Amino acid sequence: MISLKNISYILAAIYFCASLCACSTKNNQDKFSPYSASTTKILETSGSNRAQLESFISRYTENPEKRQAAQFLVSNLPPSDRAALSAKELSENLDYAFLARESTEWGKDISWNDFLHYVLPHRVSQEKAVSWREQFYNELLPIVAECTSMEEAVLAVNRWCFSKTGFKSTQRWDQNPLMTINRGWGRCEEAVILTVCALRSVGIPARQAMVPAWQHSNDNHTWTEVQVDGKWHYIESANPDYGLDHAWFSGSVRKAPLVISYAYGNASSTDYPILGRSFGCTLINTTARYAPASRTEVLVLDSKGNPLPETKIFFSVLNYASFRPVASKTTDAEGKADITLGPGSVLISAANGDNSAYSGSIWIPGEQAVRSPVMLRMQPDNKPEGTISFKFVYNDTIKIPTPPKNSEGAQKTEFDSIKNRRLQNLSGMEKSAEFAMPDYAPAIANSGLNTPQVMLSVSTCPTANRNSLFKSISIMPAADLLTITDSELIENALFSDLARQEAESKSLKYPDNIFELYVLNPRIMYEQQSSWRKSIHQRFNLTKIGGLEKLLKKIRKFNTGISTVQRGALGNSLSPVYILDTGKASSLAEICILNTAILRSAGIPARFLDEQGWIEFYDGENWKPFYPLLTDQTGNVNATSESKDFYSNWQTIKFKLPYFENNKREPQYFKDFSVSKLIDKTRFQIIEKTVQGKMNHEDKTWEISTPHGDYYLISVQRNTQNEPTISVHKIGK
Repeated sequence: MISLKNISYILAAIYFCASLCACSTKNNQDKFSPYSASTTKILETSGSNRAQLESFISRYTENPEKRQAAQFLVSNLPPSDRAALSAKELSENLDYAFLARESTEWGKDISWNDFLHYVLPHRVSQEKAVSWREQFYNELLPIVAECTSMEEAVLAVNRWCFSKTGFKSTQRWDQNPLMTINRGWGRCEEAVILTVCALRSVGIPARQAMVPAWQHSNDNHTWTEVQVDGKWHYIESANPDYGLDHAWFSGSVRKAPLVISYAYGNASSTDYPILGRSFGCTLINTTARYAPASRTEVLVLDSKGNPLPETKIFFSVLNYASFRPVASKTTDAEGKADITLGPGSVLISAANGDNSAYSGSIWIPGEQAVRSPVMLRMQPDNKPEGTISFKFVYNDTIKIPTPPKNSEGAQKTEFDSIKNRRLQNLSGMEKSAEFAMPDYAPAIANSGLNTPQVMLSVSTCPTANRNSLFKSISIMPAADLLTITDSELIENALFSDLARQEAESKSLKYPDNIFELYVLNPRIMYEQQSSWRKSIHQRFNLTKIGGLEKLLKKIRKFNTGISTVQRGALGNSLSPVYILDTGKASSLAEICILNTAILRSAGIPARFLDEQGWIEFYDGENWKPFYPLLTDQTGNVNATSESKDFYSNWQTIKFKLPYFENNKREPQYFKDFSVSKLIDKTRFQIIEKTVQGKMNHEDKTWEISTPHGDYYLISVQRNTQNEPTISVHKIGK
């Protein structure tokens, strides 16, 4: 028998041991976290924002579940987010994700794995990360609380998104969900970003899915996948015309060559095969869910017939008048790789040194049981020239018709009313701008629901800088005006004027039109809008540095210290300020944007030639090249073979498109033909800007000019079923 005294000793000992275990677990819990090592790597590349990320994780020391979720988020942060997001922003996202999990009927039924990958994430695609979760939760929880099923809740959320936005083409960089609400419309990917965020805000797993390139028509499409009662479905984003697994593209997607769904983080268990992984993102091949699909194996051999391991294979679809890469695979030790593709045709290519190989692959369901294996045998001086017909039409026994729109039926009046209320909000902002500032109302109205911020900048801007303020508003894209604050607008005008004055003090003068486009203009390329001018000017200005040559030298020196950081399929590019802070960049384009921003901040007109890969600055008389990675070649037009071709007289190419000679419709660049470059002997890239020309209407002869170099003329003729016959011919030197 144990005495009461002994029992008290035993209980005390147990309590003491338990306390030690608790302390040990709390102090060493990260040793057992699956995200500990990757989190450390993120912290090491987050610059001065490291303290914010560490503060975010440390907030959940007493809650192991939330701490693991915090580490999961941080371990997958793209470079732009790890350098910018505060502990407050990250905590709001995490805390409200858990709140949604606790306060909805379905929250606890969502697996931990699905919660991490499809509810917790703060971003959807390449939009700029912002704090949306608290606002969306507060608006949407009362709406879904009245729903009797998870499916009903999904449709209610989608209707709410429809009340905030409509479809319209925008710009190349993605709007975040708040931008789309401010603007009142967005393209399909921006509708997806809004819809996925809205669903996640009330604990419903959601993700982006897309056809990266159609083959039966041009362009692409992206939509929302949502998990209802453990099963994935698709919906057309921010469009209540249709229900689950019904959309306008239900029939079209049956011809999709490839469908990709996106998971935040490294998803080890997925419902369909993994297509590939990029940093912080898992690409899931969900083609078989939407269309007939077949697995095919590709074997890559060298010129002697030996297998080539670790060789990248590209799969491209004819889209517009060029081949668009939609996927890549890397061969294994036996030179093999496999992929599941939908019906139709793809171009498969690979290269090894100076050798390359190209093959078309066609699969027509009903005519072939599976897609045939493909062998790529490398050949020297190989060129992808010739004519090929790409087929995709097959007898689809399912024949899914486009479902009827709800808005054309009994609910038309209701949907029209929702749409009209949204448009009235936008027109109200436009009227307020017309009333207050009629001369600049059209430009100010581009800011949508952000109009009050823009108008505030006008009313509070110093008189000496108001002209530059108005000019900047008039040239800024609508997407930038949707989020910019009054202080950022004023700062841009004030420091642009100051930099111009400092440049003039160093005898650098230029006309107003160059100032407006290449100094005052905060938009450089397709980067997300950010406020960089003041902080860069404080570090790089002519008064402090002493002149243009010294400035260029300092920029070159900084560039040599920039190291590469990996960026995946998710996340926007690093802004100039964050590259300066972290000393990291994920691409040459980011460095070029930074260098352009530095020059403009110092009052030096500058522009980024994205198709060439360098920038130009104006020295008061001429535009001169600046090569970010060539430290001693500034101003030298013969620095590289590419620059020599660009700055010398361009080559002229004449040609006819035979199948248009008797066609009333004139051929269109992009749609019917293109000039494309072959990148790394593996994939085509259409030339958009570095090409000039027109057609002679009398004999229908085209005459175009491009820099000297290797190009391919790709022309396309589609039959009555939209199947293309493609001609590829090498042009140029």
